[in-house]
Amino acid sequence: MDAETLAILGAGDTGIAVARLAALAGLHVRLWDPSEGALRGALLLVRQQLEQAVRLGLAPAEHRQTILDGVLATTDLGEAVAGADAVLETGPDRPEVRLEILSRAAAAEPNAALLTSGALDAVGPRLPDPSRLAGLVLGPSLGAEEPRAVRTPSSSPETLARAQSVARALSRAAAIHPT
Repeated sequence: MDAETLAILGAGDTGIAVARLAALAGLHVRLWDPSEGALRGALLLVRQQLEQAVRLGLAPAEHRQTILDGVLATTDLGEAVAGADAVLETGPDRPEVRLEILSRAAAAEPNAALLTSGALDAVGPRLPDPSRLAGLVLGPSLGAEEPRAVRTPSSSPETLARAQSVARALSRAAAIHPT
């Protein structure tokens, strides 16, 4: 199953980089953060990076507004995850915070695959349904290897398929639209 809508939880550097690539890949992006200021800054940065990609000929100018319209920023976690195929948590590297955010997202959208860019073993076994969790190793846009999905011992085939779909989309966008 290909992911069409990606909720990104956290509007820090990682969340912004993923939001930009996901939008350029054609995914519907829902960016959540509890801080309205962080969201405003994130949207501004995504817009500036898209404008730069257009100037460099890496993104078609005629798709600029469509790409921007595909990004929703909200402080309402329920709104961010509603109907999402995958939910990527990119928040602080504190397991208790990651667990709390993923648990709230799981309760708000029971059909989404839950992805984390953090340590899987710190949150996976403690989620109500660990089969919904997979990892996402982020790629070139963040100075690492190519984006890839990471299966946990409990990841369901559907969760892994959604994680792989997100990784492929980010990889394609990173190849075409480098930072």
